[in-house]
Amino acid sequence: MSLLVQTPRPIAIRLLDIVLTGIGWLAFSYLMTAGVIAVLNGVDHSLEFPFMGGVVATPTALLLYVTVCAVNALLLMLWGTYRKRTTRIPPTGLRMADDIQMAERFALSTPQLQDIRLSRMVVIHHAEDGEISRWEGADDTSIRLSA
Repeated sequence: MSLLVQTPRPIAIRLLDIVLTGIGWLAFSYLMTAGVIAVLNGVDHSLEFPFMGGVVATPTALLLYVTVCAVNALLLMLWGTYRKRTTRIPPTGLRMADDIQMAERFALSTPQLQDIRLSRMVVIHHAEDGEISRWEGADDTSIRLSA
């Protein structure tokens, strides 16, 4: 049993995801390897920024790194908030069913529906037609329905 819920995606989106992930890992591997080789050879130029006029002091470089990190985090949070608000589809025409309609929908009596709601843990078994055939509660061993 898998605990992750996976929704099927089109093949083009999956391929794009695989390609971008591969490019990211290749870039990371290259940069990591090039950095280790540069440190081992003593040719480390990590604090040289051409747009800032040569070698930059360590506190200035760290401030630049923290600023870039904060801007990236802000953009990521804004993007997540935007996606959350734009993909949420408000329910249209759905209304809460009352107890009588809910009991009729699953071919239960009102007391049986209350028993299900009041149980601490319930395992519900459905028949082929979608109706509830039986349920097992934490308080009792098994309750059979007479349909």
